[in-house]
Amino acid sequence: MTLNTLDRRSALRAALGVAGATAAASLLGATPAEAHGRRHPSLPEVPGMVGDRWANEFWYEYDEMSYYTPSQEMKDAVGAIITPFGGFTKTYDAWVATRTSGRYPRSFLELIQPNKAAFEVLSREQIKVYDRFYGNDPQGLVLAFQEYGQGTLFDPRRPVGQKVHMMNYTPPSPTHAYHRWHPFLAGFALLGIERRYWTHINRLAGTAWELQSLAQPITDRPDNPHLPRHTVRHITAKWLCRDRQELDTAFDASPFPADLGK
Repeated sequence: MTLNTLDRRSALRAALGVAGATAAASLLGATPAEAHGRRHPSLPEVPGMVGDRWANEFWYEYDEMSYYTPSQEMKDAVGAIITPFGGFTKTYDAWVATRTSGRYPRSFLELIQPNKAAFEVLSREQIKVYDRFYGNDPQGLVLAFQEYGQGTLFDPRRPVGQKVHMMNYTPPSPTHAYHRWHPFLAGFALLGIERRYWTHINRLAGTAWELQSLAQPITDRPDNPHLPRHTVRHITAKWLCRDRQELDTAFDASPFPADLGK
């Protein structure tokens, strides 16, 4: 089993707790230059790159770690986690089944508890990358999710079909990958692995899902437009206020949020 069976995008690390998220919300809709909470090291110019340079690099390096060149330990961990789901493409179906069983979250926890060690590996290895880029910059991480959801990070280093850092999908169908992401994020919290931390990431993942649902960015397009700043601000603030139960309820809807744009 390789990480190529896992969607390119998985969980990310950010500021811990609602307080960090609320502080970040003050910068919603800011330009990339305004949004970063600290000065980042300069990076070499990449001809043809569009969008925030640091966010582009972050997503690039994350993909290297999780998708293009994962370690054997990561491959084994992902394989162990998705096997009870019936494979990666069945992760959301498995989660929904536990939701409708009448015993959630116990039923889902029973499904993933035997592979807690694999979840810990996945968490630990991702955090190494996330800390390197945004460990002291929660505002910058909010921006990275916002830009990701809107499809405004064009990276010419990636192959055709993946040049925009965004949740992948197969047109004309909408992306299902956010829903396959949610069981991992919910699983971290249920297993007691950095609970507050991953719940915050789940909020940001929801933010990106709704922004992408509205923006409808096009794969490989270098000039996907931004949504209005007030729209980005409103959607982000809405998701950052949600607790774990509200996040689960939000992801019950598919393929778009039930309250899309509201």
